[in-house]
Amino acid sequence: MLRKLMKHELRATGRVMGPLLLLVLVAAVGGNLSTYRLLETGNGVLNTLGVLLLMGYTIAFVASGVMAFVLMVQRFYKNLLRDEGYLTMTLPVSVHEHIWAKLLTSLIWWIAVLAVAAVSMLILVFSRNMMQEISDILAHLHIGDLNLSQNLPHIVLFCVELAMLLAVGGACVCLHFYAALAVGHSFTHHKDALSVAGFFAMPVAWHFIQRIAMFLLNLVGLEGVRLWLQSLQPATQTHLTMLGVTVVTAIPAALYYALTAYFLKNRLNLG
Repeated sequence: MLRKLMKHELRATGRVMGPLLLLVLVAAVGGNLSTYRLLETGNGVLNTLGVLLLMGYTIAFVASGVMAFVLMVQRFYKNLLRDEGYLTMTLPVSVHEHIWAKLLTSLIWWIAVLAVAAVSMLILVFSRNMMQEISDILAHLHIGDLNLSQNLPHIVLFCVELAMLLAVGGACVCLHFYAALAVGHSFTHHKDALSVAGFFAMPVAWHFIQRIAMFLLNLVGLEGVRLWLQSLQPATQTHLTMLGVTVVTAIPAALYYALTAYFLKNRLNLG
């Protein structure tokens, strides 16, 4: 059932995000034409057109990220907490599946936005001279001096860890909004205002929990752990740091998820 929910979510959001992401790529082509053609002609009309094309790319680029964020909040808000919630909550689907469908769809579009942003930037700066410069750099680069056979596993592992951290961080951001909205809409009156208040109160509460946890850990003593970490190789320290940051980021994400699921299942007030 989760697959069907995600299919529905992707269709609903794809009507907006698909054309918008395509527009970013088309605008990047126009921006490239402006940079290497129109702005170098010296003609006032063509220069103005070039500036407008670059502005169009910038607007489309920013709009894609903003719209992905807006849809993340809007789909959860309208589909589960407003009038549509009366129908949505009667479906033979668990609350967890609803949350995961919204969460995974949001992450997919954020990944798509990042991918399109990277491709559009390459299109924007692409030129024959740039390709020739890259070719010359690679030709003079001594690959053997880089010890790729030794460093490649660490590079690949670091990329995987970075992807995990970004995914967990993105999920934490989504779940933060979901939890605030779910808590706010458990009340009878002033739901939106209480959702906003909850949004700002939750990080404060989490910071307070962190301070208590650090205080208790300092009482136990972490000197042995610090000495052990210092004895490790720099690459190993980097990997452990990445994993540690990911775990620390995952903890509030799990708490936000638990709050969202609990309030949607037990305290949701659609009246």
